[in-house]
Amino acid sequence: MAFTAPAIDELFGGIPAEQRLDRFEAFKSALSLCHKRTAAGEFSFNGKNLVKNTTVADRVGEIRDLVTKGMAPDQIADISTALDRVQDLAKAPGSGWNLTTPLNNSTSGVTGLVPYDLDPALSMLVPRSFILRNSTSRIGGIGQAYEFRRILGVSNSGSGSVPNINTFFSPTSQQATFGSLSLNRPARISYAADKIVLSHVNQGVSDEVDLTAQFAGQGYTDLRQLSHTSAIWAHMLGEERNMLNGSATQLSVSGITATAAAASITGSGLPAGATSGILVTFSTSLGESQAVSVASTPTLTAGQGLTLTISGTVPSRALATNIYVVSGGAYYKGTTTYTNGTSPTTFTSVTSAAYNAVSTSADNGSYVSNGYDGFVSTLSGSSAGYTNALNSALSTSIPGNEFQSAFYSLYTSVIADPDYILTTASIRKELANAIQQQATGANTGYRLNYQTGADGITIGSVVTAIQNESTGKMVDVIPHPYMPAGVALIHSKTLPFPDSGVSETVQVVNVQDMIVLEWPQIQMSWDISTYQYGTLAFRAPAWSAAITNIA
Repeated sequence: MAFTAPAIDELFGGIPAEQRLDRFEAFKSALSLCHKRTAAGEFSFNGKNLVKNTTVADRVGEIRDLVTKGMAPDQIADISTALDRVQDLAKAPGSGWNLTTPLNNSTSGVTGLVPYDLDPALSMLVPRSFILRNSTSRIGGIGQAYEFRRILGVSNSGSGSVPNINTFFSPTSQQATFGSLSLNRPARISYAADKIVLSHVNQGVSDEVDLTAQFAGQGYTDLRQLSHTSAIWAHMLGEERNMLNGSATQLSVSGITATAAAASITGSGLPAGATSGILVTFSTSLGESQAVSVASTPTLTAGQGLTLTISGTVPSRALATNIYVVSGGAYYKGTTTYTNGTSPTTFTSVTSAAYNAVSTSADNGSYVSNGYDGFVSTLSGSSAGYTNALNSALSTSIPGNEFQSAFYSLYTSVIADPDYILTTASIRKELANAIQQQATGANTGYRLNYQTGADGITIGSVVTAIQNESTGKMVDVIPHPYMPAGVALIHSKTLPFPDSGVSETVQVVNVQDMIVLEWPQIQMSWDISTYQYGTLAFRAPAWSAAITNIA
């Protein structure tokens, strides 16, 4: 607070004029000293009175005089020593207790001598999904491979490419050959059979815990336990991905050629100028094929994209087409779920990034030679009962028509009655949108009911199942977080006849199911690995189907 000095006549009006100046100068000197001592903390003003502030040394002196009266010399010495420590602390530079004194350093961002609120439970924010692993039976195996044999067809079954025969016959003239004999018998039946040999493969992950980290973390979390748990989750998640997207067969691009031309597309992402190289690959559920060099290198103008024309037979398991464009020293990549043959594929969005050049002389990750084929590769391949590379969006005029076509084909070929559709969340949403468009449009075949409640209207619709129009069964629609874009698998878990010898169409066959191995300690860490030895067996893929390349 600042004070204004009163006028000289107000203070010394009754004093002779020759003395007033001396008195006033003395007053100003005293007032200046008062301000100085107040600023130094020696005095303070409580609003009414000027209060003298005592220092730590004054208080220590008062306590020393008070408590040492009548004490023995050794007691006085002990108390004096303690009081000296208090006085020394008060004299220390930067004294005073606040959030930055005497501690102003912390690696956790907390300063001062204060506690911090650390949650004692370590959060494990790791997304986990085991749709296939938890629904597929696991059986024991032996040796290095799993072999099973199948009767694929018999006369009149309409399967296995076995021709039908007429069961009518004449008991007096009908002839049938048995070895070298031609006898009066009904016509002999024919069979189709095969055997499947699946090599057992190894799966596993590893981790280590540093000794120092383990001991330093005591009281908060057990790092060795966390390492074991994380390794188990990582192994199981890896197996789930392998069961869905594993590919042990290389995607061949033999005989495929391609040409490219500029196309007027708004916001294509490609810069203007000449392209110095264009490469095309096809994707399996695991990775990309060997690259094919595009013969043409068109010159682009601003706002233009590319139209790709592919010649040759695109492999059945191809789920997407990828294009790499070299322009101005940078790589641009575009991906579409279309895998059309001679029909042009237009790339409307090509993004620039630090893409590595894909190889034109070797596979770029479409398979793993020491792995196995998963659901996507098997059910989109030649052994499946029905495949359809749609190369378009789902029908909006007849929602679900593509699935009804698959149901019908499976039923007429092997009397299949699928149990569920495994697809992406995007495709499931696309089905719901198609129904909503029909329900709100001119078509009266669909109707949405909105339920009202106390808090307003609940809106929205979701496709939980599709009714099989061929058999009448409700087929569940299940989204899988690891499903490749544009893919829907239609799967039969069991066969519709009980004497098939196949309890489940897919089984995990393990010589050794997942175990955790603790390795001998040979360095300053505890090392562990998980291990599994077995395979994934599709006993009857002809009772399942796949629709791929859904836009």
